Amino acid sequence: MPTSNTVNPQFEDLFIRIQYKLRTNLKNNGNLLLGTDVLRENKRNDLFKIVAFNIESRFLSLLKTDLNFFDDKVVLFELVKNSTEDFLIACYGSHLRLNPKVFSRSLYVQFLLENSNLLLKLPFQSLTNNNTKTFRVTFEPIYNKASDKFLEALLDNLVVEISNCVMQIIITEFSFIYYIRQILYKSNFLSLRNIERFKNNLAWQIRLKFYVNYPKNLYNSQYGIWVIRANGIYYRTIYANRADKLFKLRKTSLLTITLIELQDFLSSRLEEILYLVGDRVRYTLTTTVGQVIGLIWRGIIEGLKK
Repeated sequence: MPTSNTVNPQFEDLFIRIQYKLRTNLKNNGNLLLGTDVLRENKRNDLFKIVAFNIESRFLSLLKTDLNFFDDKVVLFELVKNSTEDFLIACYGSHLRLNPKVFSRSLYVQFLLENSNLLLKLPFQSLTNNNTKTFRVTFEPIYNKASDKFLEALLDNLVVEISNCVMQIIITEFSFIYYIRQILYKSNFLSLRNIERFKNNLAWQIRLKFYVNYPKNLYNSQYGIWVIRANGIYYRTIYANRADKLFKLRKTSLLTITLIELQDFLSSRLEEILYLVGDRVRYTLTTTVGQVIGLIWRGIIEGLKK
């Protein structure tokens, strides 16, 4: 039977703080591209506010159920779809519904769904219990419980990732429509050539992120998150144990792990070889040079005796 959940008192104003931050500068200060980079500042703020509102509304609706058993992939997919439609409706001013296939075929949506447990389910559960088993298994001993600042960072990341995904969809599916570029994009992205170049860079980045960086981060027990500050958005890497995910990787991603292990093996062997060669050279030079110096010194001594 579904149970009712209660929000931990220390997090009651969490969404208020997030909404407040979304009124500030949301410039990308990270070392990765964001789909929101193409948006005008006011449109970017509008998108983030819509996404944050949808996340809050969905969380409040899930409070009426058992947060331990909700389908995080379904909820995340709905959040991306609803946020995309709400943002386009706000821009167009008319009702709009998109075919779910538009989202299903997006590699970025697939990437978010692959991380749905840590991206969405863990912070949602931690809003009602800041010391869940899932949190401890994932973050201990570095982080012992979900403090308000840490949980705020996880929700920042959720807002940024969904907003980024929304723009990935729009850039991929609708950028050929000049009206979309005209009402949403910065002036330097009004050109179809410039937006196509940006779209290609985004597509390359998500493939690199999905097939290379994602398995690499799993192997290194790392997790990349976006955090929102008063002067912009930053990308940070934190500790996260997700060893169970390694056994579920696709073959293409497993190749990355294999290459990392090969690199580690070869670098270790190379260090051993360099050490042995260096040690031999040092021994040879020491003995040879020592003998030469000894001969010279004896010659000098003999010369002084005469």
